[in-house]
Amino acid sequence: MSIRPLIGVLITAWVGSLWTVCGLVAPTLFAVMEDRAAAGRIAGVFFRREAWIGLGLGVAVAALAWLSRHARMTGRGLTLVAVTALLPAGSQLLLSPLMQSAREAGNMARFGMLHGIAGGCFVLACLSGLGLVLQFSRAGRGA
Repeated sequence: MSIRPLIGVLITAWVGSLWTVCGLVAPTLFAVMEDRAAAGRIAGVFFRREAWIGLGLGVAVAALAWLSRHARMTGRGLTLVAVTALLPAGSQLLLSPLMQSAREAGNMARFGMLHGIAGGCFVLACLSGLGLVLQFSRAGRGA
């Protein structure tokens, strides 16, 4: 029995949730809520959860691919898994505390800069996730 279909489902769920939070949930919160600070806090909860979900699913995908001789990933595939998983997690672990400190200190210029970097991390993770989906689907054509 091949693990490959399970890996495909995990990648689909992972990248789909990442795109949903980044492309739908966060922009919708800011579009419909008048209180931007509240929208930011709620969006932050979604981004935090997405980072940990992504890290867990990234580890699961890499482990399953490593265990399955039929679903081995190339170096490019594993790089895409790592980038897609680690950028959001790194944003949460490194940038979120700095953003919080800047906000508490009233340093909105620093907060804005860090927020932009964090946003870039999530955008790059979304693009890397797209690359992962394409890479995995291409690799499966011959299977």
